[in-house]
Amino acid sequence: MANRIWKLSILLLFLPALEACHAQFQKELRYLDLYLGIKPDNNGDIPVEEAAGFATYIESPDELNCDFETECLWRNSPTDNLLDTSDWWYFKKNDEKTFPVQIQPGNPNIPKGEHFIIAGNTTKTPNGAVLSSAPIACQKGFSNLTFSFWLYNNAQVEVIILRAMNRRRHLQVLMRPKMKCDFLGAANEECRVEIPPIKEPFRIGIRAFDLKDNTVGSLAIIDHIRYHGKICQQSPFPSSFSSLRIPPYDPSPMARMSDLSCDRPLRSCRWGNMAKSQLSEWRVGRSIDRWIDMFEITANQSHPNSSFLFLAVDSFSPRPYSSLTSQVIPCSQRTTSLSLKYWMKTGTQAEICAVDEDGVALSCAYLEPTDSPGPITIDLDSYSQPFKFTVGIIAFDENSFGLLAISELRVAGLLCTEPAPPVVTTISPPVIQHIFGLQPGNGRYVPYDLSLNCDFTKDYCSQWVNYDGIVKYGVMPRDSDVFPVPKGAKGNVAVFLMQNATVSTLRSRMVPCSYNGRIDVEYMKSQDAQIRICALEQCVDGNDGNGTISIGVSSTTPFYVSIEASSRDDAVAIINKISTSGDFCPLKTAEQTVCDQLVCNFKDTFCSYETIVEKPGDVPVLKTENGATVTLSGGGIRAVLLSPTFDLAYPSILTITLSQSTFGSRVLLCPDVTSDPTLCHELSGPRVLDSSDKQVMFPLDIGARSFSLVLLHDKSIEFGPATFSIKAMELRTVNNEPMCF
Repeated sequence: MANRIWKLSILLLFLPALEACHAQFQKELRYLDLYLGIKPDNNGDIPVEEAAGFATYIESPDELNCDFETECLWRNSPTDNLLDTSDWWYFKKNDEKTFPVQIQPGNPNIPKGEHFIIAGNTTKTPNGAVLSSAPIACQKGFSNLTFSFWLYNNAQVEVIILRAMNRRRHLQVLMRPKMKCDFLGAANEECRVEIPPIKEPFRIGIRAFDLKDNTVGSLAIIDHIRYHGKICQQSPFPSSFSSLRIPPYDPSPMARMSDLSCDRPLRSCRWGNMAKSQLSEWRVGRSIDRWIDMFEITANQSHPNSSFLFLAVDSFSPRPYSSLTSQVIPCSQRTTSLSLKYWMKTGTQAEICAVDEDGVALSCAYLEPTDSPGPITIDLDSYSQPFKFTVGIIAFDENSFGLLAISELRVAGLLCTEPAPPVVTTISPPVIQHIFGLQPGNGRYVPYDLSLNCDFTKDYCSQWVNYDGIVKYGVMPRDSDVFPVPKGAKGNVAVFLMQNATVSTLRSRMVPCSYNGRIDVEYMKSQDAQIRICALEQCVDGNDGNGTISIGVSSTTPFYVSIEASSRDDAVAIINKISTSGDFCPLKTAEQTVCDQLVCNFKDTFCSYETIVEKPGDVPVLKTENGATVTLSGGGIRAVLLSPTFDLAYPSILTITLSQSTFGSRVLLCPDVTSDPTLCHELSGPRVLDSSDKQVMFPLDIGARSFSLVLLHDKSIEFGPATFSIKAMELRTVNNEPMCF
């Protein structure tokens, strides 16, 4: 018997290389047949259903029943080097020999010709092999999984419930049901596992693990898999949010463009599905139960406030996916605007299109995750032929599922047969937002032209920066009844949209110098708006409703130019072009500018920094040959070095060379001068062991615009005076490479 058990190790040595079937393994295969009466079949490959069977949900639990005599809906999971590091192999019993007592607890008398699968290994490091089922849409109530099993030499087996889709090639475990299936089970005992209800798509995994022993190896055998329970036959995602099918709409002709608006999808909405399958169609959500889980967001993020439309699909959903499609619009006499709020699960990509009757796209816009929830507005120029709008998912992360929800769907414009409304002359910020289609610009973190010249019809002009979000970018309306524009004014513009009493600024990047320069700004404004251009402590007002304001500038030192808008009430000021004449030094890039502002060696200079005395106990920092220096004793406990206001081109690392002399002293980096020390980042101290120079680093986020270096010593009575010296400040990239040269 000992010799018989020793020969089991041959099996385990053989398994990882079964496909090779080189001559050197024929002897081992003969031993397996001689001592255990087993041999590989089908070259060791488990007979499985075609790939299509694993790409759709099973329709009955019986589909997972498997004796391994025919093709089954079970297969080896792809190796993920975590749960699965090995494989199951296909064997059959070749004679009437019984298994030795060291292989338990299954029936040792396996009939001749019966098939089963084996996992084994002879490594020191534990290995695991996962056999996974075809996907199951969901499980209603408890179910039972049973199978015969045999274990040898400390091998173990477990049942794991896996998400239906892997993520980044890793198996995702939803749960491990309670079970007790081990070597010490009663003779001929089956493994029985009760699986609790599961509300999302999943696979069942049978995992052999602790496959290790470099002397004689270990193994697990399974057979006769049975699954009993009540399952969903289609994905549960479309039925989320207590959803209902979209009711059919009245196909009668529209009287006005606004008839397409849809605030209450279960009532009179002229939108419907355009798809062949009800399993991947848009539905009406009536609650936000599981909203956070489905969208994988935090609890404080937004959600619809009433019923909404949504589409949920996964990699097993029938294609093509449905598009949410409007009733056909016969034609329009002015710009048609579609606005909506939307939410997308991470990884989902979606678009809105206007298409003609044949489905040919006239215009499309991608839904950007950063713009969610909006509302966003999509405009289509007047069109003399029939057209319609569509909303749909075009791609998603197939390791998870795709989810898109929309609400507050509104359409504005004029049908060809619709009379024009009366002219309204009052300024309404929401109306201005809508008719201009206002959107944020590219922001201040993008490359920009190195001149002050700007034509907003062609560019966002990121060399001109707005920090308060008042300035948006849109398109000058044409033939507008609510906002008359000067004849010939058209194209993209920058808009100050002001509510109540507001002041906002569009400021240039730093201008190095100018000689006999002139800046012209083309503008228009509403009655309650004021606009002016300022530079070098002088300003020029724009007094007319529209026109050009100009300012002359000459300077050998750097300066800024600002366009300032203010209002007494709701008002709008519009800029469509900025031009220059005369001589201007080229602007510096964002990298060059921030380097000029923040890099300093502090030898008899503060560069662009300044020392601040804000409150009692503050002491000014002094310029010295040895750096920016201050001594804090009983007369003062704090000194502050304030940075200039800056714009980073990308996240950076601030490197500070400094020294401090006394135990208990601290160097802090704070958001501003008034910050409480507990809200600051401690760069150095209070444990100071020597006064030698040292470097400290702090990562600057791209949104940072200023900081305060606070030198603090309130322990002078205990430890004596503390002397601080700031020797240098430098900038490095996040890869710790020099940023400034």
